[in-house]
Amino acid sequence: MKCILAFRYFRDNVNSIAYLLAAVEKSEASRHVSTVLISDVSEVLRFGDADVIVLAYSLMTTQVVNLLEEFTKLRELKDRLRDKLLLVAGGPHATGDPVGTLDLGFDIVVHGEGEETLPELLSCIVHGLDIAEVRGIWYRDGNRAVFTGYRPKIENLDEYPPYSETHGLYPPIEIMRGCPWGCRYCQTPRIHGFIPRYRSVEYVVKYCRYYRSKGFTHIRFIAPNGFAYGSPDGRKPRPDKLEHLLKSVRETGMKVFLGTFPSEVRPDSVTQEVLNVVSKYVSNRRIAIGAQSGSDRVLQLIGRGHTVDDVYRAVDLVIEYGFKPYVDFLFGFPEETDEDLEKSMNVIKELVKRGVKIRAHYLLPLPGTPYWGSVPRELPNWFKQFLLRLERGGKLDGCWKEQEELARKIIELERRSRAVVMRVQGSER
Repeated sequence: MKCILAFRYFRDNVNSIAYLLAAVEKSEASRHVSTVLISDVSEVLRFGDADVIVLAYSLMTTQVVNLLEEFTKLRELKDRLRDKLLLVAGGPHATGDPVGTLDLGFDIVVHGEGEETLPELLSCIVHGLDIAEVRGIWYRDGNRAVFTGYRPKIENLDEYPPYSETHGLYPPIEIMRGCPWGCRYCQTPRIHGFIPRYRSVEYVVKYCRYYRSKGFTHIRFIAPNGFAYGSPDGRKPRPDKLEHLLKSVRETGMKVFLGTFPSEVRPDSVTQEVLNVVSKYVSNRRIAIGAQSGSDRVLQLIGRGHTVDDVYRAVDLVIEYGFKPYVDFLFGFPEETDEDLEKSMNVIKELVKRGVKIRAHYLLPLPGTPYWGSVPRELPNWFKQFLLRLERGGKLDGCWKEQEELARKIIELERRSRAVVMRVQGSER
């Protein structure tokens, strides 16, 4: 059987695509499956001689709300190619809202981590086996949405390379997966679990050397909290583990970037002991710190696990060690009052005085989080004007204005999904 795995390519999710392709390339399924990247869904028509075309999407909710027209085109392609075309979705959105994703026209949803599930699914497809035996997927059976059961989290992340040799994709190296904090707006622990897992230093060094052989001169890491590497509980930093990692990577000749995108840090993980280590090895001069609010009441309600004083302390330490702090704030929580926003405004004013660059964001109620189905509060005009003044003065950036519109689209998407779930549940009674 000739099988084509066509990944819909977006720059926003190139990292996840690279890791999934790496898993497929090392699997038994690679002997039977050819992989391609496409930027237009009509490109699948080029593979008319294939027995099966698996068109795969790794979806974030921020993409889904702008892809509804494309999904209509997918249904037209499905009508044209019939059973030859199999539509598969995974990623944060599909995991958080699997039934709603099936209703968008997809045949199968990969739930959670895909490095084991996707190759097994492909193997079933090419060998004509029953996909119901593959754990960790949702699929349609008439009007029913069927879930095959949860697949355990990957125990040994070292088993999976970080890059796709076939397609020349060499993303940042993921060093940490999962987060113990459970912030109410965040999908990370709901997808990857509350117990952190780490890739070993030996793994990271091996692939840093390989990246260097490909001409790369620096490496960035992927982590929900860059300063938590090696911590057994993901809460209390382990400077010794962090030093072993950073020192070993620097010895490969690579420049290291840590504590900036995509390995931003929590304020409570910024300690003198950690910065003693980090300042010796990293090449970045910025440190990105997630404050999220200037109100201790809001920080407690959203489950952040730190205080405003922790933010001030982290900023002062970062400056003391010669770094430029970039501090993220998130607004629009349903519980947030004008008094809370005023507190955030005062904290931001103080941070700007200390030389901090502010990055402002607006709450996106993402599927799989407690805020899915919630309506973010509208920001009052006086607060918007405050943010705009800082923006004009070069003291603030961020996507908060665009995210206000995105939030409205996500609310409509959730309402549509909720109606689908109710319809499916009704049909199963």
